[in-house]
Amino acid sequence: MSRYDFIRFGGFVNWADEDTDTFRKMKVCLPVKEPVEDDTKIGLISTDEDNPEEIAVSYSVRAAELIPWTDSFQEGYWKALIVAEANGAGTDVLLPMLKDAGLCLMLRSDACKLFPVLCRLFPEVEEMFEIITWNDREYFVRELTLFRGTGGEYKTLVSVTGLQDVLVGKDGAPISDEAEAVDRKICYYFTDEEFLLPEERLVALAEDA
Repeated sequence: MSRYDFIRFGGFVNWADEDTDTFRKMKVCLPVKEPVEDDTKIGLISTDEDNPEEIAVSYSVRAAELIPWTDSFQEGYWKALIVAEANGAGTDVLLPMLKDAGLCLMLRSDACKLFPVLCRLFPEVEEMFEIITWNDREYFVRELTLFRGTGGEYKTLVSVTGLQDVLVGKDGAPISDEAEAVDRKICYYFTDEEFLLPEERLVALAEDA
């Protein structure tokens, strides 16, 4: 399986539109050249019926700017996978479930327990992500190099807002000394959707923070 298996002619995707700084539901309007790589150009049209001026507008974007769009069935199937893992299902069961469903790369804050299975389906996942544990729960982290090529270049970790929510209280301060020690390692927290964006986009967001 490829991390870009979700990009299919006539199918729906989420596009990280830098101009509006939002994720937009789009439809793939041109046949997709295989194999799809980060820089493969994908033709898109808008599905926003509330903006009729967008209906005739097409966009050509990099595959790396797209993440999966999930319908209610896929969301339900994903929850079933999480429940199956929690009930003791092993890799031998979870791997066929993922393959049979045709689910694409879906790394969310509730998916850490499926990390070994996802690594087998998508080998690049193991190089992109790491796991950090807090109060017996696991969260995804990524290492980024910020301000590359300058005198201020440094490596840091970023994670998901789910981790921030348990480390930092409503007053904006870490809930304990232990939480502060973990929080200090994290430069920036992204939403689950943002966390799947290409590295250069994550770097830009973190540098602007």
